[in-house]
Amino acid sequence: MPPIIFLDIDGVLVPFGDNVPMYPVFLPRCVDSLKSIFAAVPTARVVFSSTWRLPAHVNRLHEQWAEHGFPESLAMDGTPDLRGEPDVSRLHRRGLEILAWLNTHPDVKQWVVIDDERSAIEATLDCERCVFTEPGRGLTADDVEAAIQILERHPVRMDS
Repeated sequence: MPPIIFLDIDGVLVPFGDNVPMYPVFLPRCVDSLKSIFAAVPTARVVFSSTWRLPAHVNRLHEQWAEHGFPESLAMDGTPDLRGEPDVSRLHRRGLEILAWLNTHPDVKQWVVIDDERSAIEATLDCERCVFTEPGRGLTADDVEAAIQILERHPVRMDS
């Protein structure tokens, strides 16, 4: 199985927040940062963990993905949608969705989470495998370096 990047969109490829207008388009600087990860780890594939993977937004996701030159082959899957599960707290849902995907793909040995929502992830996942972006800045060169280092230093899966 290839190295996996669990990718959020808002706050990663689409910065937002105070004094940052939110447009539903990927910011080219953030796209270039993501492309730097693929250049360093060309076998990596994306599993979308963002709400953009859900039916209401998935067409926009595919449109932006293609518009910025990402081949469809880089986008491998999306995490399961646990919104309807009564025992899944909204606070920890993103982390639990990623964990559910990992549990159904035990052959994944290398993975990194790139997200801006620390609280949605840190209670359920190994945060040594996470890169938390600043929502107003999105994915930066420092985040890219951290993600590459995580993929390179974790050749063996570590369950949380």
